[in-house]
Amino acid sequence: MKKTLLSTSLYLSVCCTAHAAPTLLTSAADSSLAGAATLDFNAEPLGSFTSRIFSGAVTFSAIDHLFVENTYAGLYAATGNYLSNQTNPNPTNIGFSAGVSAFGFNWGAADQPWVLEVFDTASNLIGSFNIPAQTDPYAGFIGINGGGLTIGSARLTNQSDYGYDYFLIDDFKFVSANQNNIPEPTSIALLGLGVAGLIRRRKA
Repeated sequence: MKKTLLSTSLYLSVCCTAHAAPTLLTSAADSSLAGAATLDFNAEPLGSFTSRIFSGAVTFSAIDHLFVENTYAGLYAATGNYLSNQTNPNPTNIGFSAGVSAFGFNWGAADQPWVLEVFDTASNLIGSFNIPAQTDPYAGFIGINGGGLTIGSARLTNQSDYGYDYFLIDDFKFVSANQNNIPEPTSIALLGLGVAGLIRRRKA
């Protein structure tokens, strides 16, 4: 029994320090988004900006202007106000004031391919995902499950031969990295080593 406990604790200390890779989400109902906060942009003033913090939690920015508008409300996975790029050819950056474990959003009108890059809180690239061009009705959902890694920011870059594409983002969901109170891998490893030490002392 003691040998089994020792083996288990050592397994935890070694194996549980690894993270799964971030994965692409295609549904707002994904379990990793359970309890997510949602930005619907409906309370936001209409107009253009190059950088704006929403709800004190999420920053959208681009070299060219982004827009809060409602011209296509009811179409392209958008209702009420939504965020758009007005065919902005430059990357759109998404920053989180606190790390998140997952995020996702309604994605519409994008009929050209995009790349969604995801970074940790130290700005290290932890995942890159190809987003295919949409077809009629040009509405869908994309997001990322961090796979145990904390996400600090993301970047959307158009891959069109034209160099530009129009998109709409609405109902932006994000889950705080601390929300689920899941033990950090380091904590699990320390717990495993503590159990191993206790077993050794009792054996002695």
